[in-house]
Amino acid sequence: MPYSTSTSRNRRCLVRLVPALFLLANILPAKAQELRRYGAHITLPGGKGISGICIIRTDKDGGAMSLFNEFGIKAFDAVYSAGKDKVELRNVIKPLNRRRARKIIAKDMKCLFAPGKKTPKSRTIRHRDDGTLVLSNKRFKITYHLTPLKDVVE
Repeated sequence: MPYSTSTSRNRRCLVRLVPALFLLANILPAKAQELRRYGAHITLPGGKGISGICIIRTDKDGGAMSLFNEFGIKAFDAVYSAGKDKVELRNVIKPLNRRRARKIIAKDMKCLFAPGKKTPKSRTIRHRDDGTLVLSNKRFKITYHLTPLKDVVE
């Protein structure tokens, strides 16, 4: 009987410890990571659009990106794998969760994660003096404006 009690106690302790370790690993900064925060505005055809905050984290193995609107609702996550040179969209909101839309957005986001690579003819990236990135998809008439957010220290 004492053996099963100690085993269940160890199991309970482990169940509490593992999520804390994952949280700690995500909070502590890695040396080779870069974190960028942008005010984002995506203009879609027909006058529609999405605006909010875009957070991009990149490292040598790839990167990840999240786009939130002003209310804190996540529009989508994009995960870039440098080894595969591929972007995968996750947690996409319902209006954008269509196969064709996901494919177009993933290819557009690939241009942001791999700026040194040649961009396709239908896409252009402009860097303005104030740090703003403007990614245009001419074929589908989608424009991404990413304006850097300033850190406010009080």
